[in-house]
Amino acid sequence: MTNLLIHLTIEGYRIKFKSTMDSNPFNKKGTFFAGFLILLIFALPVTAQTGLSLADVRTIIAQAVSKAVALNKRVTVSVTDQEGNLLGTFVMAGSPSMTRIQSVGRAPLGLEGELVPSLFASHSKAGTAGVFSTTANAFTTRTASFIIQEHFPPGVDNRPGGPLYGVQFSTLSCSDIAIAGLPLGLSGDPGGIPVYKNGMAVGGVGVEGDGIYTVDRDPNDNDQPFEEIIAAAATRGFESPPAIRADNILVEGIRLPFANVGDPPSETVIPFASLPGFAVSLIRAAPPSDFVPAVFNGVPGQMSTRFPTTAGATLSVAEVQQILGDAAAIANITRAAIRQPIGSNARVTIAVVDINGKTVGIFRQLDAPVFGFDVAVQKARTSVFFTRPDSGVKLQAAGFGNYVARASADGINLTGGIAFSDRALGFLHRPLFPDGINGTDAGPFSALLADWSPFNVGLQLDLVKGALLNPPMNCIKFARSKRSMLPPCPCTNIPEIPNGIQIFAGATPIYRGSILLGAIGVSGDGIDQDDFIAAAGANSFAPPMELRSDRIFVRGVRLPFLKFPARPTLP
Repeated sequence: MTNLLIHLTIEGYRIKFKSTMDSNPFNKKGTFFAGFLILLIFALPVTAQTGLSLADVRTIIAQAVSKAVALNKRVTVSVTDQEGNLLGTFVMAGSPSMTRIQSVGRAPLGLEGELVPSLFASHSKAGTAGVFSTTANAFTTRTASFIIQEHFPPGVDNRPGGPLYGVQFSTLSCSDIAIAGLPLGLSGDPGGIPVYKNGMAVGGVGVEGDGIYTVDRDPNDNDQPFEEIIAAAATRGFESPPAIRADNILVEGIRLPFANVGDPPSETVIPFASLPGFAVSLIRAAPPSDFVPAVFNGVPGQMSTRFPTTAGATLSVAEVQQILGDAAAIANITRAAIRQPIGSNARVTIAVVDINGKTVGIFRQLDAPVFGFDVAVQKARTSVFFTRPDSGVKLQAAGFGNYVARASADGINLTGGIAFSDRALGFLHRPLFPDGINGTDAGPFSALLADWSPFNVGLQLDLVKGALLNPPMNCIKFARSKRSMLPPCPCTNIPEIPNGIQIFAGATPIYRGSILLGAIGVSGDGIDQDDFIAAAGANSFAPPMELRSDRIFVRGVRLPFLKFPARPTLP
């Protein structure tokens, strides 16, 4: 038995308490004194986060437009809150109404060459910066670009894909999970920067105006697009704390980028009422949060009233609570990979789905990045869907039989004989197989390398492309939480994966003996940390060893199952 001294930081207050546990952190035997901890937490004088006011939104837009005028540029500017809710979009007179999706792929494959409204691009840039950032990490769309490409870092051969490869197709407007989906999903086009008040992450600002929606393929060229200059100017007075910016965070020893511009020279700010252009959406203050306080296994966090903890097709409420609680307890002592200061614990979202993809429980630790709310469910649904005995049949019926055939040619039969982690599925969805090794062929679920781009990744995009390019009007005009009385608008035509699939690590299927029950998905920190926390939640519901994906070889290469970080827990 081991006595663990656990440190918990809540809104700036550091709490420590002792628990007796088995030396295996997944086999927790002791008591966390949850009642005492909860009492202590709620007795603290916590300062509430202040969101963006109407005046704040107008100031941010006015600063952006004033900088654009000084640069003789015409742009579209959007502001969102930290949960992705659009707080306003302003279109300058003469700015391009449309922008073209363009990267290294060939039009018209995937999204390459598609013309989309500029206001979609600015909205997605703002939302990406907002939902990615917290009080302990400030990420931009340039940061996102760095971690979603075929190599990490981009441009370095024989390196695996970015740790968040595929995250761009999450938080979509068609999602049944996202609080307020983004019209183009998450963006890697520089020009989206987070917004802070008094050190607290409160949203993002996005700027579009050059007519090209893309990613940064060359992180070393120090490009300084005017969109990023204008976005930086917009955040004057709302800057992120320098210590938590992405360029102070290292992943695998590699420094992440934040922005290629510093603080632009200040300009005389034009009054909002005199700005050259017009608002194309209601300019408003941030609405009330979708989240409400919750505690699992003594860990304080949040839930959404849209997703109460409930039973699944073959999961009881008690089992769902056990899975969430076990994962939350380990998350609370897991060493964070992307949070400052070093030595912080991970902050993630944990989701449990049943065998049909129904969300039966979601728990978000305090200050976990909001993008993980949608992604955790995507991961869980992906893992259980591909593990089902009928996944191949369902993909064929939905028009994706070519991917089923390619998988079969590699010895992967989607008939329920393999317990797929999301790490394994992502491995099969890379344009280079094994992941990142130059001169190899694409994985069976990926676009071929000659056709590949971040906007043409293969099955993941193909599943959601129709909903992304031609969404029903109610899917783009209303935040999901505000349209419960309207018809659903799923991202795919496969009921078990309505918000699409996700193809980076952080999920495992859950079993009772040999019976598939569902899956757990985790998102919000490093992917090895996500795997570690997911494994903790699934510890009492682990797949049979003989079914795990790491028992399978494809082209002579063993598939992965889970990967844990070195020294995963805090002292």
